[in-house]
Amino acid sequence: MKFVFFGYDFMMDSVERLVDDGHEPLALMSFECDNIFNFNTRMQAWGAHNDVPVILDQVTPDHIAEYTEAGAGCFLAAGYPYKIPPIDTKKSCGINFHPSLLPKCRGLMPTPYIITQTHESSGITVHKMTQEFDKGDILYQEELPLNEREDVESLSARIAMRAPDVLSMVMEDLPDMWKNAEPQDEGQATYFPPPDDTMRLLDWNKTVEEIDKTGRAFGRYGSLARFDDLNWAVYDFTAWKEKHELKPGTIALRMSRHIVIATADGFVCLKEFQEIL
Repeated sequence: MKFVFFGYDFMMDSVERLVDDGHEPLALMSFECDNIFNFNTRMQAWGAHNDVPVILDQVTPDHIAEYTEAGAGCFLAAGYPYKIPPIDTKKSCGINFHPSLLPKCRGLMPTPYIITQTHESSGITVHKMTQEFDKGDILYQEELPLNEREDVESLSARIAMRAPDVLSMVMEDLPDMWKNAEPQDEGQATYFPPPDDTMRLLDWNKTVEEIDKTGRAFGRYGSLARFDDLNWAVYDFTAWKEKHELKPGTIALRMSRHIVIATADGFVCLKEFQEIL
């Protein structure tokens, strides 16, 4: 089947798996990445090597019409931040790969919320594209129970590792799955907006458990901290419970590379951090 992929490097293993299965990519549509936390360098190199166009401009109806006319049987999105224009379902299918058990945890970046707030399983959902984000009928989904100390990197890795097999199976049976897709239960729906700076903040007035959870939710993407009257991005720390009489936010220890800060019920040792200018 001919297909168009919308996304970035996170799902390139899946693209390669579909090609190995015999499917033909007509184009890879991405977006301007910072190539620090989200990347499309691999996608661009793969496209150049395999003579598949990589388009960084935002998708337009003309793109959809062009590739529908070229015989695209499927438009596949995974982590694409823009709304994809309507697809003529008489000629092609539009499906989205979402990292949660829809209809729960709709939104562009649900993983930090799954770790910090839901206390439930994560999962994978493949659903029909609609003009309302994450609301299309469900073709396939599976549960990914959270590990005790799940973080954004481990959960993202688990999802990416399952994606090639899941999408290979869906593409193989796409006509039947499309016909038998189940509507989402709106009564169970939840939505989370993109995380803001408040959600990323290591609040020294909170408990070690709460601060640790924030750190795991953002990992190498960076949580935020405030000390020495400056703002900092924090990429690695260790936290522990310990009784003390210090005011939360007090710097308990300065070392050559580490700083220890008091919290409501313990301490946080910042190991990798940098000032935000």
